[in-house]
Amino acid sequence: MEKQNRWRSKVLWVSICAQVLALTQLTGLLKQIGLDAGLAGNIIAGVLGLLVTFGILNDPTNPEGL
Repeated sequence: MEKQNRWRSKVLWVSICAQVLALTQLTGLLKQIGLDAGLAGNIIAGVLGLLVTFGILNDPTNPEGL
């Protein structure tokens, strides 16, 4: 059985993107760059929800990663 390269895993990159978006929202960086925190927060929450769903629907038994 061939070992999967973690850096090529789509799930890894989705989780990294979700974490970056969460940290951007948490630190208030959106306000500093002039974005409306309410609207941007709602958009980010929606994107994070999709990314979480994508991660949950991952099939770990698939040797290709997804």
